[in-house]
Amino acid sequence: MKGYPFLKIFSQSLDKVYLWWTLEKSRVDHRPSGHDFSSFATEEYLDSPHLFYSKPRRVPDIRFIETNRISGIEVSRVTFPSPVQTRYRENNVVPGKLFRCRGKTPLSSLIVLHGWSRPVLNLEERLCIALAQRGITSLLLTLPYHIQRTPEDSWSGEYALSGDVLRTIDGFHQAVLEVRAIIPFLRTYSERIGLLGISLGGMIAHVVMGLEDLDFGITLLTGGNSAGIVWESIATRDVKKQIKRAGITREELSQIWAVIDPARLAGHNRVKRILMINGLYDQVIPPKFTIQLRESLGRPPIHWYPCAHISFFLFLKGIVRDITHFIQGD
Repeated sequence: MKGYPFLKIFSQSLDKVYLWWTLEKSRVDHRPSGHDFSSFATEEYLDSPHLFYSKPRRVPDIRFIETNRISGIEVSRVTFPSPVQTRYRENNVVPGKLFRCRGKTPLSSLIVLHGWSRPVLNLEERLCIALAQRGITSLLLTLPYHIQRTPEDSWSGEYALSGDVLRTIDGFHQAVLEVRAIIPFLRTYSERIGLLGISLGGMIAHVVMGLEDLDFGITLLTGGNSAGIVWESIATRDVKKQIKRAGITREELSQIWAVIDPARLAGHNRVKRILMINGLYDQVIPPKFTIQLRESLGRPPIHWYPCAHISFFLFLKGIVRDITHFIQGD
């Protein structure tokens, strides 16, 4: 991994400014509803994660809301009911956008999962449009507790990751089941189907790869060791404070969150073709956790870019090229 001192200073500074400008502090003191975590921290779930992430029995009803053309690509807004119903009405419907290049037989189809606390998905949509122009259909999903799914009086993603460590597990579980539910729908667009997960979405994607026989998986800016990331990331300092206020140590959190830790579940991976794309200077997902996940997966190919977390968009053209070549089998 070659270093670029100027790019390191620039990209890490950009991340800090972006996080300072966009990431809000929690408005309430998030704490778990109880302190009995034994039902999650079990060897049974680690040995057989499909018991925890049980596959939904039927494909949800997909509703097409509207279709527009953007840069020559057909973009359809869709929704479907989540297979997990929560107390928050707005969180129980999954919005998505389907990106298709009409007139082309798609090389493959992708489910795309975004990162934590995203207020809008403009960069992810740019990525999906670029892929569709290259013959790759993609379905961009909104994760639980984000954007349109944000509960009233909270900010996008606040309930997805907080000091309420049990609700964090529930949100992760909900996201995995939503992906599993929608896979058969996407198979109607092409024979080959895969996942593209970014940051938190990448962690979710790696768990799904241990449950579903997909043709390929691609993750950007992600890693393993969920507890370690929250403890050391510059984006989750407030979350760490909340967890500590709840009386939970890093070691205890590692056990509580074992069932949502991609590195702990990596031994179940069923996807043979995996590509990891990461930033050399990432302080949101520190590279050591990316390396830990890669080792747990048996060292799949990894592409390092001289960027931090947010600054990955500066290399979007190269990342699109990497993804396309990988899907094509180059």
